[in-house]
Amino acid sequence: MKYQHYIQAGFIILFVWSCSGTGQPSNRVIGKDRMANILYDIALAEAFVETYQLKDSSLNKDSALQKEIDLVLKYHGVEPLRFSKSYQFYQQHPNDFKILIDTANARAIRNRENSYSRRKPNPS
Repeated sequence: MKYQHYIQAGFIILFVWSCSGTGQPSNRVIGKDRMANILYDIALAEAFVETYQLKDSSLNKDSALQKEIDLVLKYHGVEPLRFSKSYQFYQQHPNDFKILIDTANARAIRNRENSYSRRKPNPS
């Protein structure tokens, strides 16, 4: 009977320990707002590579895109490994990942609308 309490206490401790931190980002995971900004800039970099740099047939798409991603991460002051681990974390948490994508998309829409509202149409 005495050992049964120890065994139950051991299972409870094991259960609490295994569940601790579930769903909570560690301090090494990039915050949602910052991560959304990084993803937005990476999407712009990818569009840049697809639209402009690939017109030069001597360029390799993957290496050109990686170079641009490295520049984005450097601009945001984020190490590639930290970005990768953060991206994996958000992929494993679909609700948070959806918020990231929606935030980046809203920024893109806002920037596009602002760009159009500032330009005057070119009369032809």
